[in-house]
Amino acid sequence: MTKVKVAIVGYGNIGKYSLQAVKASKDLELVGVVRRAESLGKKSPELEGVKVVANIDDLGKVDVAILALPSREIPAAAKSLIEKGI
Repeated sequence: MTKVKVAIVGYGNIGKYSLQAVKASKDLELVGVVRRAESLGKKSPELEGVKVVANIDDLGKVDVAILALPSREIPAAAKSLIEKGI
């Protein structure tokens, strides 16, 4: 079975629950979490072993991105990801 490669963009409450859901799913593979550059140094135990980057391009192939951002940021983020083929 080919797994769908998933990135989580944003790591607030929705991002944390999305991480749990992706990890629990047998047909999804978490390729990483995209956070603001200033948040990259913050340690979160649940992100142990997870690739954390500031730019989704640093994750390689991504099939699906879960946008766990403030709602006002979603339209611009979605447009950018769609242009990348995600």
